[in-house]
Amino acid sequence: MLSSSKVEVHELIAWELDEYPYRNSAMGCRREMVERAQQKLAERECYATCPALLAEDSESIDYLLAECRQRSDLHAEYEGLDWTLGVVDLRRLLAFQRRLVFTATQPTSHPPQQDDWPRLLSLTIGFRRSTEHHFVHNGSGTGDLDISLHSNNPDLQLRLSTGRGDHLPLFLYGGSPFCEVAELRGRWFLRDGYHRAYRLLQAGVHRIPAVVIHARTIEELGATKPWFFSEEQLFSERPPQVMDFLDEDMVLRYERTAFRKVIRIRVEESLQAFEETDEV
Repeated sequence: MLSSSKVEVHELIAWELDEYPYRNSAMGCRREMVERAQQKLAERECYATCPALLAEDSESIDYLLAECRQRSDLHAEYEGLDWTLGVVDLRRLLAFQRRLVFTATQPTSHPPQQDDWPRLLSLTIGFRRSTEHHFVHNGSGTGDLDISLHSNNPDLQLRLSTGRGDHLPLFLYGGSPFCEVAELRGRWFLRDGYHRAYRLLQAGVHRIPAVVIHARTIEELGATKPWFFSEEQLFSERPPQVMDFLDEDMVLRYERTAFRKVIRIRVEESLQAFEETDEV
């Protein structure tokens, strides 16, 4: 049983491991697990591209997707991207995330049944994520404003608003609430929604509504963080797949200390000479 200060990590280990200190303490005698996973991968047939977007299923629930396509939050989230909504097969997706992290407070509600499209749509094309946070006022000897926002949501961000008005153009963003699939160079990837996909696959549900992005670059795909699988691994003959997270032979499980997101805001005041070129 996990404590609130611990999380359980599920990491794909058949590919070259990255530098991750929290795994190192868990390896020990488990190195044979890595070797076994790598051997199983070597025996796997080379990856054959298979489109993940299901045209017939997408058409059958288009009456539900059409309403979602009008949502302003979707258009704001994917501005500048080539995107649509459709039904995808989770079993056909590649994974660029190495690790899934599960907390003691992870929701345990029963996932929707396959073909319960309204409930699946609510789960995968939901509304905004929580921006719940704890406000901390840090002491400042100079009198400057110094505050922190502490949150259990690792995707919490402070963003600039494009709107105009008398208020500061800042708002809290809890991260994308959408399950996202992206296609790049003929390969299909799970872009966001890994934990929901894992729970659904565990329950035998593999066809879900999702945002489908036709990416033009690795940046649009989103696989650019140093803790993700590299581009070379993603386009190799035997790339990591979402289904691999359900294969006990391909996953190393271990605990680490839980993290929290901290956004620190420090306001410093000063007087500067005004120049004619400055924008008022």
